[in-house]
Amino acid sequence: MGEITAARRRQARRRRIAAAAEPQAGVVSLTQLYGMGVERWDLRAEVRAGRWRRWGKQTVRVADGDPAVAVLWRALFEVSPLAVLDGVTALQVAGLKTITADAIHVAVPKSSRPRRCRGVVVHETRRYEASSVVDDGIPRMQPATAAVHAALWARTSRQAALFVLASAQQRLFTLEEFGVEVEKIRRDRRRGLIRQLYAELAGGIEALGERDFARLCRRRGLPPSTRQLRRQTPSGTWVYDTVWEQYGVTAEINGSQHLEPEQMLRDALKQNERRLDGHVVIVIPNVALRVDPEPYFDQLEAALRRGGWHGAA
Repeated sequence: MGEITAARRRQARRRRIAAAAEPQAGVVSLTQLYGMGVERWDLRAEVRAGRWRRWGKQTVRVADGDPAVAVLWRALFEVSPLAVLDGVTALQVAGLKTITADAIHVAVPKSSRPRRCRGVVVHETRRYEASSVVDDGIPRMQPATAAVHAALWARTSRQAALFVLASAQQRLFTLEEFGVEVEKIRRDRRRGLIRQLYAELAGGIEALGERDFARLCRRRGLPPSTRQLRRQTPSGTWVYDTVWEQYGVTAEINGSQHLEPEQMLRDALKQNERRLDGHVVIVIPNVALRVDPEPYFDQLEAALRRGGWHGAA
């Protein structure tokens, strides 16, 4: 009778652990296990039986889950009970697209003695604020906070601007939320850059793209163009951003709204009509005008020269 009761207790405990692991992509921490009554010899027995697998010093895999999510939970468990996703990793969890990172970024409070983990960049920072942590799902900094931190921790100023502008264009935070976080920066070598980015966002990133494009065209010495050219076509009426009709070249500046599926379909029709007219269509992401415009302008200039322009080198 005692053995039956013990077996039932183990089964009930496994169900509780499985329930705890389900929203964590099948992984739990040793702290969670011990808190649910698992003893060290219970853990060894489950691992020997092949039901559980150790995954680092602090993490146990008790079920199969999404591996991309599981590795994020493992990073937090391995580093510290206070660790949260931050920087570009928190932005990716919030929905940031088109941006990749070669490591997981987590933040912990200053002097919290975090552990190190392969593939994880640990930021021990005084900017850690518990009030900024999103605890719905995997613990992470809210997007506006994460965007500022990503910019501060970026390898280059170009990368810093990319993180902020891409997040803003994909509407991960409001301008007001970002402004609150920018004001918290007191001393940092990128303080001026981030404040400038905020000012540009406040002025309208789409309008900024148009102004930047015209300025860069002048700087490259490109020939005069027609802006906002309207054309009636069999597929609809389209307005093209910048057109060099004489050279058969059209440039389209795409902001964040062009990432929406419906807009992408409209863009395809619009650009196909230009190509049917014999134009080369150069598409330039709005954010590229701020972080790395030169490769796109090299393509634009090559298209103009192929169309017969022989202007300044």
